[in-house]
Amino acid sequence: MTTKVLFTGTATVVPGAGQDTACLLVNQDCLFDTGWNAAVNMQQYDCNPLDVRLLFITHCHHDHYIGLPQLLFLHAMKGKPRLTIVGPKPDIHMIVERACRFLRDDQFRDIINPPEIHALQAGQTYEDDVYEVTTAPTVHPVVGLCYRLRDKRTGSTMAVTGDTAYHEPLARHVAGVDLLVHEASRGAVESDPLAVGGHSGSIDAARIAAAAKVEKLALTHYPRVKRAEILAAAEAVFPNTMAAVEGDLLEL
Repeated sequence: MTTKVLFTGTATVVPGAGQDTACLLVNQDCLFDTGWNAAVNMQQYDCNPLDVRLLFITHCHHDHYIGLPQLLFLHAMKGKPRLTIVGPKPDIHMIVERACRFLRDDQFRDIINPPEIHALQAGQTYEDDVYEVTTAPTVHPVVGLCYRLRDKRTGSTMAVTGDTAYHEPLARHVAGVDLLVHEASRGAVESDPLAVGGHSGSIDAARIAAAAKVEKLALTHYPRVKRAEILAAAEAVFPNTMAAVEGDLLEL
């Protein structure tokens, strides 16, 4: 048995045709962020969005949760058990409540099944029968969580940073994981961690990967037109790097 990681979105804040903003699916039942339209996009790769039972939101910026109402509505229409959503405290409660209000849950109470929300602060954990997840803070204008996940069935480990400026302590949190998924919004650069916006370049991501001695680095949330140079800059620091694109599937 392996842990399967499918990249359903790897683009920046406004994706182009055939793309989506950063989101990925683990074992078809665990989704990290929703991008603009994760519920529909994952079907291109023979994945059923109704199999998603667990959703992790890295932070509550629009491009990472804008697809949430669609996912909730699809589950409601098909009568699926309620979704479990894990996200940063306190923002995740507001985002989920507003998504439900957008779906007019006050009028369609018999259809919309409110999800179960686990609001975490950095350092807190989430665990169920399949996954064990720990968290660390990121550097971004809104509260964000870097998730480290262990698949109990396979022992495989991975980490997803969400949006963050270069933050050296993340290397300790993600140390030794089989896969580090790190954003590279700023391109093929080593960026100023104090710059407005709270984002990393691919060199920043590679530095974290090297310091953490991870097995593999996957760059995401990067400008597609600069993919070649972004990848080359990261590989110069950490050779076992890929610049993920939609549809890429890894087995850990």
